[in-house]
Amino acid sequence: MIRGMSYPKGVFYMDKDHIAHATITKDGEIKTSLFSLDSEGILFFIKQTLFTIPWYFALGMLLLAAWVGIQPGFPFYYLLLAGFGYHFIFPYPLKQFHGAEHKVFSHQGNKSIQSLEDIRKSDIVNRNCSTNAVTTFYLLFMIGFIPLGGNAAALLGLLGISFVPRWLKKVDQRLVFPISSFIQRRVTTTEPDTKHLKVALCSYISLKRRKAINETILLEEIRLEEDNQRKKWLLEERERIISETEYREI
Repeated sequence: MIRGMSYPKGVFYMDKDHIAHATITKDGEIKTSLFSLDSEGILFFIKQTLFTIPWYFALGMLLLAAWVGIQPGFPFYYLLLAGFGYHFIFPYPLKQFHGAEHKVFSHQGNKSIQSLEDIRKSDIVNRNCSTNAVTTFYLLFMIGFIPLGGNAAALLGLLGISFVPRWLKKVDQRLVFPISSFIQRRVTTTEPDTKHLKVALCSYISLKRRKAINETILLEEIRLEEDNQRKKWLLEERERIISETEYREI
């Protein structure tokens, strides 16, 4: 199964063996990378995502952690509420990459540079988005807060992220996913520009081909394909003309 993840500077796609990454350089070029899903690939993933978290959010989490640490009863659920709450304050570029990541997933046809406009029209909602987990957590937290207290309700929410999709599928389909879909459309994604779609597409194709693929390579492939089609047409036209000429001579 292929999984995707966006961050403020690009898009990751990964499966059980590899992780592909694409971003936009300062020069406006799309840069792609492909790693085996080993220590090198995981370290690259952590480095790219960790150091692009907005400074104000990271600072807020540090201050919150310090405050929680000195409180009686250690109310760690504040940290979980804040951590999951990052989904609601995604930076705008992240929302665009997030939308592009989803659209590439949603597109059912051949994922290529030629199908970019079809990808743009694809659904921006993804059934396996992390927003589903966030929605599950908050729903169960709110249900359990009064009878269980904050920490226990937070643990219930964490457990629910795993057991609701597996064991309560009707609840997941009829309650969690409709709420998650609304949040995805209104909060965690926004319509991507062409550059965001190209980044997501290059990352996805790189994973599928097991090779770092950028826009230049894809455009060159199109040019070669068009040249081959043109040569094929010229050859067929030449044979047609020869055939017609021979027929007239006979």
